[in-house]
Amino acid sequence: MSTTYNYDALASGWDAKIANCCNTNTTTDGGCTDCCYDTWQDQLKDVTQRAASVTEKTTQLQNKIAFISDRRSRYKTWLDELDKAETLARNICHQLEIIATQADKIWYNASKACKAIETLFCMIRDFYGQVDFIKKRYDDLQICIQKNDDPALEKGKGILKALDDYGARLNIIIATRDALIAQAIEAVKLANLIIDAITSKDCTCDFKPCDGNYQPFKTPNDGKNYYGLKTIITTWYNVLGCASGCPGEGNTPAVSTTALVKKNSGPSTDEDCGPDNGDDTCELTPILSFPICADSYRTTVQALFDKDDKSLVTLSKKLKEANKDKEALDACKSSLTNAIAVVDPKSRCN
Repeated sequence: MSTTYNYDALASGWDAKIANCCNTNTTTDGGCTDCCYDTWQDQLKDVTQRAASVTEKTTQLQNKIAFISDRRSRYKTWLDELDKAETLARNICHQLEIIATQADKIWYNASKACKAIETLFCMIRDFYGQVDFIKKRYDDLQICIQKNDDPALEKGKGILKALDDYGARLNIIIATRDALIAQAIEAVKLANLIIDAITSKDCTCDFKPCDGNYQPFKTPNDGKNYYGLKTIITTWYNVLGCASGCPGEGNTPAVSTTALVKKNSGPSTDEDCGPDNGDDTCELTPILSFPICADSYRTTVQALFDKDDKSLVTLSKKLKEANKDKEALDACKSSLTNAIAVVDPKSRCN
């Protein structure tokens, strides 16, 4: 209950002015006059016009609030979709970092393996060179024995038997040469294919795959074009803006490196969208650059959402005040209508 006002009893004679104003004097035509009736009629017309104006104002405010609410909801939906896309892009960036690091390790190990196999191949070649030299000495010894008719050297016995066994084992070793060399060549081939599939860049001695601060996307500035899986990963890493950050994230860049082809900040006032110097201020061209969180298009949508959000607060206050005025005028109109009906000369003077 409101206790702001104190109500006193009406003083006697409070209705004297009404009595003086409102009378039932009979006119020459048999009717009667009443100045209160005429005054209230004028007031009713004025209140009716004001009430109609306020009603129209509230209707327009309600329609505008409905329109802006729907538009704000659409902005919010688009912002949510952009944020989802940004989250997915960041997840892809994380996976690219893992793949790139592992690819570099494989490339590094393959490069070292290739050099190791080449060294091993040289050792195998030297080994079989020694075997060929022994085989030649063995063949020379066999020729010498065949030309010697010494009866003490009986074939298959004694020293000749040991020599035959040695020759058999020597042939077995020689027989492995072709297969072993073929396998070494195949290993070098596969290692080089792995290297070329990952990157065509030569292995460097300063590569440290186990370094915790290793950056897998460092691009050499030698003017050469490199190909392979690592190049593809690095390209996508740069396209997705993985090295850039969102505004407010530590020391990361606060702005997008790629600007929109057409930047637009939306409507500059609370009025409906309309032409502005020949350009539609409501037009939004979804040309995105990564990272999305720092892109000017997302910033534009966010600004439009915030503008509509503030506009709804302002319009809601205006609608609330307009509804108060409407209710007050409706009450006044109802009171005047009832009062006029009571003092209507047509019903009161007859």
